[in-house]
Amino acid sequence: MIGFYWWAAATTRRLAHLLGNVVVTGLDNLPVSGGVIVTPNHLHFADPPVISAFLPRKIHFMVKQEAWDEPMLGLLPKWFEAFPVRRGAIDQVAFRAALQILADGGIVGVFPEGHRSKDGRLQDGRPGALVLARRSGAPIVPIGISGVREVMSFPGVLQRHSVRITVGEPYHPVKHHAGESAESTADLMNRIARLLPPEHRQPPILVPD
Repeated sequence: MIGFYWWAAATTRRLAHLLGNVVVTGLDNLPVSGGVIVTPNHLHFADPPVISAFLPRKIHFMVKQEAWDEPMLGLLPKWFEAFPVRRGAIDQVAFRAALQILADGGIVGVFPEGHRSKDGRLQDGRPGALVLARRSGAPIVPIGISGVREVMSFPGVLQRHSVRITVGEPYHPVKHHAGESAESTADLMNRIARLLPPEHRQPPILVPD
């Protein structure tokens, strides 16, 4: 698998440019070294490979266990060196794997919504990325992505829609007292919302004008 990640990333980059217009902003916000947790919104199964293809550092995404069992799509997480996580339960194996990647100075990708959005709008978040950040000391880098679903649909694939990836500023979540994780989670989702077009934002997240 050594080196295969970058081949898959380069192939995805070329394919994305063929199908649509890809605009990436905020790359200077991604730390050039050290453990980092990236937290994108989630609209399409292609989000992980597209984000991985256009960010300069390797990202190990947490991908739902069911994806690994898909006959063809199951190859994507293997090519991009993702690791499985069981949804609906506290997966200690996945959590330890993520902590090890961060300790080794790598990047872990976590979708805080926990699943793809059905209506395209940002959904309520879950605290997993915040727990990882506090346990590891790694910063969180929010990411907003839009347009992948339009590019991958018909007739959108013929219309060259734009895919936009916006990398937000890194931050360390404030350590709240027990029972206040909802406040930190809302803060994370608000940071992601600021990086998205208005139609992808979900009330009651408040985004200053």
